[in-house]
Amino acid sequence: MQSKSAIDWVAVAQKVRLALLPTAALLLVFYAAVLALPVFVRSLAARSLYNYRDLAAAAAAEGRFDEAVATIERAAREIPRDIYFERPEFMYERIGRIRKDQGRVAESLEAFLTAQAYFFRKIELQGYLPPPRLIREIIDAYFEVGNFGGAYHEARSAMDMYPPMKEQFLKAHTLHIMEDPRIMRDLGLLEAKLGRTDSATARLRQSLVRDPRIPDSHYWLGRFNEQQGLHEAAIADYRAELANHPFSENAYSRWIAVCETLKQDPAWPVTDRNTMRNRALAQFVNSLDPYEPVVSLFGVGSVYEQSFTLTEPGNVLCSILARSTPCQGLYGWIEFALDGRHVQTVYMDSQDVMGYDIRLANVEAGQHTFRIENLSDAMDSTGDRNVFIYGVRFYRLP
Repeated sequence: MQSKSAIDWVAVAQKVRLALLPTAALLLVFYAAVLALPVFVRSLAARSLYNYRDLAAAAAAEGRFDEAVATIERAAREIPRDIYFERPEFMYERIGRIRKDQGRVAESLEAFLTAQAYFFRKIELQGYLPPPRLIREIIDAYFEVGNFGGAYHEARSAMDMYPPMKEQFLKAHTLHIMEDPRIMRDLGLLEAKLGRTDSATARLRQSLVRDPRIPDSHYWLGRFNEQQGLHEAAIADYRAELANHPFSENAYSRWIAVCETLKQDPAWPVTDRNTMRNRALAQFVNSLDPYEPVVSLFGVGSVYEQSFTLTEPGNVLCSILARSTPCQGLYGWIEFALDGRHVQTVYMDSQDVMGYDIRLANVEAGQHTFRIENLSDAMDSTGDRNVFIYGVRFYRLP
């Protein structure tokens, strides 16, 4: 009986084992799938556009820089902006660093400026401004490509964006001061923004020693003299500015204002300004009322675009008459582009109508299109930041 009972248990065990084999096989497949799932998911995630950082880094590490940039540009277009850490401003800043590492400075500057423009566009976030690191990259890139005007306006706007850090945004100009008298002049104007009028005056005079024909130095010396009540000295400086740069709208305007203060006849500068304006290669003004804006740029992305023709190649001065209204302690920025290419960002930190000059070198003969875009907007209980353009004129330079 015991032997028969033992044989029965063996048979039962065999039947149970056979019954469990399919279940064991299914469990084995299940666990294998579970183990393989992270690898599969990682494989999918690695190819996902949301993994653009790693994809771009891998491409850049292998020297495929254009592929890296194309990946990030696609991410900037297709990833929803609402995802905070995947916004285009951060992506284009990354592109700027890639191009900088390549030594392609002009392209890195373009990317950094695009990043800055995206920061400005997020106006519902008060105080959402380009970070200091990005601003410093832009200033340095402007210096590398020889666009001193761009570096000056970038530093000037940064001083208003980050008042406690004003000193830091003078460092690049201090490092480059001996390279060009224009940089010395610009450093003086930045120091004037800090209230250091004596130092600013010394810088301007030094710039004139190095280049007696440098633009704007005499004009700003006149402004400083005017602020101190030295009106006759101011007029002398404005005359000196106009002798070298007859297209200076600012020097003419201040000369007229000082003459009115002194009750002198300002007929000569008025007549000469009209003569000067008539020498423009092209001009765009309000034909119905020249004292009203030709265009008002309300809101980010507002654009003023026109075409003009040059009969001969050469150096050209673009003179923009404009003013801006402040909001949140900041004035308006514009981008000036020619034929679709960025030339310079201009910070218009004045509620008065001022002339902003942009010098264009080696412009070819033929038709050209300029574009002025409002980069920054803001509105709150204190005001509304807008840009008003009263005239755009082009003059031939020697």
